[in-house]
Amino acid sequence: MSRKTLIQNVHLFEKEGLYDVLIGGGLIEKIVPFGSLKDTTTETYCIDGEKGFLSAGFIDLHMHLEKTHTIGDNEYPGLMDAIMGFNRYVEEKIGPEETENRIRKTLDNLICHGTTSLRTHISVDETLGTMAIEAMVKIKEEYKDKLDIQIIAMLSALTFSDTAYAYFDQVGTMDIDGYGSAPALCDAPKLIIDKMFDLAQKHGKFVDIHSDEHDMPNVDVTNYFAEQIIARNMIGECSAGHLCSLSAVDEKTAAETIEKIVESGMNIITLPSCNLYLMGRNDIGTVRRGTTRIKQLYEAGANISLASDNIRDPFRPFGNGDMLEEALLTAQVAQMGTYSDLRAVYRMATMNPAKAMGKEKYGTVEGAPADLVLLEANSAEEAILSQSNKRYVFKRGEIICENRRWTKMIEED
Repeated sequence: MSRKTLIQNVHLFEKEGLYDVLIGGGLIEKIVPFGSLKDTTTETYCIDGEKGFLSAGFIDLHMHLEKTHTIGDNEYPGLMDAIMGFNRYVEEKIGPEETENRIRKTLDNLICHGTTSLRTHISVDETLGTMAIEAMVKIKEEYKDKLDIQIIAMLSALTFSDTAYAYFDQVGTMDIDGYGSAPALCDAPKLIIDKMFDLAQKHGKFVDIHSDEHDMPNVDVTNYFAEQIIARNMIGECSAGHLCSLSAVDEKTAAETIEKIVESGMNIITLPSCNLYLMGRNDIGTVRRGTTRIKQLYEAGANISLASDNIRDPFRPFGNGDMLEEALLTAQVAQMGTYSDLRAVYRMATMNPAKAMGKEKYGTVEGAPADLVLLEANSAEEAILSQSNKRYVFKRGEIICENRRWTKMIEED
């Protein structure tokens, strides 16, 4: 029988007072008011939460781990330039061991920042072949006790050649979870979407695309994707990231598209930090933000998550894989500043992406996986505003990271 862990004296999301949380068998067994749990044994490992905030583990739902830490001393003024910049890196430097080492570096940072699950898009094309996917599948197994990882095979080319299709069909037999692409950048967007769904249904996967990642007032890709989700009977299973152009269309068009999104159960992933950096590059003066209609989607009932996207690569030379950092930026850009707004943003980094990943029960509730972060804060909103230290990170009840921050004010005599 494995040892149980008791985390005492903690605040929980949207609950008044202080609580004790008993963990056993990788799950949250009991949640009771502080000091009222009497059936512990000497074998129980006790942690004094010191009135901190015990949060669900963070989930980063949209990443590109094969690209992480490939930034050099070059400027890439826009999305297409960044694509070409990474392609040059592939031609000159990339290899299996080098790719694996960069991915591990980023994953270790993510864990220490409280991320316990993630989804990453990994390029498959005629140049890379299946090399990056194979590296990611290997690391998925290597990190299985620290992270739940979903892998999306992503078409990184702008056309879908017969060779690329063969690669995509091949990786469907590997330990991947979905198929994706950026249809709006391709020559035949609807054809690309159709092929993604064909492959997904053949291999029992889902579809997660980059949708309308541009500044033009056109949401045809998002609308067609929603229609296909319904037509293919995959409601609630599929996801779309970016949706930048949803902010560029008129209110009537936006409302109609959001209605389709909700009807299809499309999971939306907003990526403010990357879109702020890449979009609006042709604007002078008032530069468009590039982010989607975050608050409007949330209020309409769409399952919307926030995520890191690119980390220190040609697409975005910034990023630490810290979901609290991404949450703070999201709140500011979306103008979501009330405490209730901040709690909504917190959900976008925890419970909402859990739903998109198919996790049936998640959060600080009895019976949920003990994927947790003990923060030096008293609430979700304070954790975001203060960028609180992540004292302990738990995966299925096991401590996988401990962070200590020591501060002392010096008083003059």
